[in-house]
Amino acid sequence: MARYETHCVTCGEGLTGRQVRTCSPRCRKAAQRPAPKLRTCRLCSQPFKPSGPGRRSVCPYDDADEWCQNLQDQAEDAEAARLAALEAATCACGCGVRLTYAGRGRPPRFASPACKTRTYRAAS
Repeated sequence: MARYETHCVTCGEGLTGRQVRTCSPRCRKAAQRPAPKLRTCRLCSQPFKPSGPGRRSVCPYDDADEWCQNLQDQAEDAEAARLAALEAATCACGCGVRLTYAGRGRPPRFASPACKTRTYRAAS
């Protein structure tokens, strides 16, 4: 004799009528979706289960042990120091113009094409 579920395997809601395992198409798709693979933390090299959107490369801070939390704090401080150095950067030609960093890609070295040309001509 076949034994059927009485509650949805995904959300736990009660099943009605002809429903066998899931209560809705959304729960059926969620039940078919494979479980997320474990990832390795790039700081502490321990496996962790990724949660939420995005590509997380370190353990979630609240779930991490104290050692990994300290490593994450140090990495955050180093990133803040790097961004502060980029904000204080000036043009490489020596004109003293402060450079603005957009936050993505390679940071600028020169304030304008004229500064770049002046520096390269002085070097040759």
